[in-house]
Amino acid sequence: MRKILLLTIVGAILVSGCGPGHFQRGTGAVYDPSRFTYTRLYCSADKESHFGTVSVRLAQKNFAPPASPIYIGDSLPASNVFFAGSEAYWGAADLRDHLYHPAPAVQFATVLKGDLSITATDGETRRFHVGDVISVEDVTPCKGHITVAGDKPGFVMFVR
Repeated sequence: MRKILLLTIVGAILVSGCGPGHFQRGTGAVYDPSRFTYTRLYCSADKESHFGTVSVRLAQKNFAPPASPIYIGDSLPASNVFFAGSEAYWGAADLRDHLYHPAPAVQFATVLKGDLSITATDGETRRFHVGDVISVEDVTPCKGHITVAGDKPGFVMFVR
């Protein structure tokens, strides 16, 4: 399972250009392959959810010889990988009704198709697109968050 998580993150690096802020699609901007940045949704002591940014330093390793070395981060434990699909505007009624929910488990989410927005209880909303990785950590007793799918059906891969 550790290899699955590692490959998931490596895949997200390749798809997203090292996460938000490291590569601007269509600009030809250069990014540093020894760093990967992703968004963290976490719970504070007052049970409110907030966004943060995590930057992971990757070290060049001989990961899959005879292929050339690649930048690899620390291994994280994982036991489940699954996919979820949503219809367009899924969660919009929850946003309208202010219906927050905690995550069912600490998990990574990678957007595979479509886009989505997540609103934390502190009021901040962030939009996520294909290739974006989010560490979702606002489990019970946290008040949670609200997720709303974009204007097209979407798919997310979860790793726990």
